[in-house]
Amino acid sequence: MSSLGDSSWSRLFEEFHCRGCGGNEAYRSRPRSFFERYVLPLFFHQTVRCDRCYHRTYVLRTIPALERVPITRKQPRSQHDSEQRDRVA
Repeated sequence: MSSLGDSSWSRLFEEFHCRGCGGNEAYRSRPRSFFERYVLPLFFHQTVRCDRCYHRTYVLRTIPALERVPITRKQPRSQHDSEQRDRVA
């Protein structure tokens, strides 16, 4: 019976579980404050955000978190650019 208790205890250090929705995927979140940037690492914690509900929390660094993917936004075309393309010389 102790092996069952050991396996569930070790999951606390190896798997992410969101308290809000129960999701299993987390992304690293940027540190927002002095505390998150300098104090949390001293206690081996990191900030993460749930993939499903976007709840932000602190977890141990042993829990794997996905890297954030930068969003690339298209530059809106100005009306002046479209007018120049429509002209035929």
